[in-house]
Amino acid sequence: MATTNDFKKTYFLGYSTPNDFNNHLKDDIESGEFTTYIIKGGPGTGKSSMMKKIASMVSDLDEPEIYYCSSDPNSLDAVLFDNLKVIIADGTAPHVIEPTYPGAREVLVDLGECWNLDSLSADKNGIIDATNRNLRYHALAKKYLSAIISVNEDIMSIGDSALDCEKLGSYCERLSAKLFPKKKSPDHQGKIKFRQMTSFTPDGVKTFNNLFENLDVYKIEDDCFSVTDKLLKQLAGCARDNGYDVLISKNVFLSGSVYQHMIIPEIGTDFVSGVPLDTNSTKINAMRFYDKDILRDKHKRLMFDEGIVKELTDEMISALRTAKDIHDELESYYIKAMDFDKVNSTCEQLIERIRNH
Repeated sequence: MATTNDFKKTYFLGYSTPNDFNNHLKDDIESGEFTTYIIKGGPGTGKSSMMKKIASMVSDLDEPEIYYCSSDPNSLDAVLFDNLKVIIADGTAPHVIEPTYPGAREVLVDLGECWNLDSLSADKNGIIDATNRNLRYHALAKKYLSAIISVNEDIMSIGDSALDCEKLGSYCERLSAKLFPKKKSPDHQGKIKFRQMTSFTPDGVKTFNNLFENLDVYKIEDDCFSVTDKLLKQLAGCARDNGYDVLISKNVFLSGSVYQHMIIPEIGTDFVSGVPLDTNSTKINAMRFYDKDILRDKHKRLMFDEGIVKELTDEMISALRTAKDIHDELESYYIKAMDFDKVNSTCEQLIERIRNH
């Protein structure tokens, strides 16, 4: 039986911002094309284990897309079956999902029906204390993230001021013509979808490098972000207009919609920036598209900013690690209160329903 480690299409569900949680499944859920099973329940109630089992047991019908939790990279937040048009998602905070068309397009799976209320009531003080401590450390991590974004935006503003747009635009046109010529009879209109390939976690900044295996990799070496963002946006637009689907991963350390990675599955090509790779790749040196004199004048400022970002990132990861330890403590209260036989029965029923979907 396949496990989640065997699947190639692995992403993070999204990422936290200083203000909210950016959930990339939202567009799929709201498209009306999928039936979405929304799992509700506390920490440790078996949501992730249920999704892992469903992914394994249904993978013979449709290869699943696996979405991990950035707060706990060993835990699942969602599973998507594109051909079956089924999504199973954790609907609890911070990625709260509520049904718009209950029972018709979304189905609630309430694991709260499987816990012992007397046990949870007896541990009420411990649960409240651990929950509040966990929230405080996540709030601290968001403060560090806000500062990181602010400093990175200063770095990107320097990159924008030094960018040779005409030279970069000409390069994009040549590369687009080479990689994805316009189809004479495209099978479908190209689409741009967002899938989070890199995020910050309690274990550090993580990227799902398995996504890039057996692909032609272009690695962009860009310390100022501007070339990467402009290059990928222009290439993505050209690929979409010429009939190719595109997967985009945003930069979690910048606000708005700054592109970091791009995959064009049909031609087996991807563009990656800011992460180490073991695979062979074609290097794109972003410096050729910047005015070196402008960057030289801002060198001290850039070095200062980069040093600050590194220190802030280390502190943010430390806060996330502490929050994860507290979350494990919180899970222990719920685990001992759960009737996992009932959870397993619920899971089996859900598997049968999805297989007959």
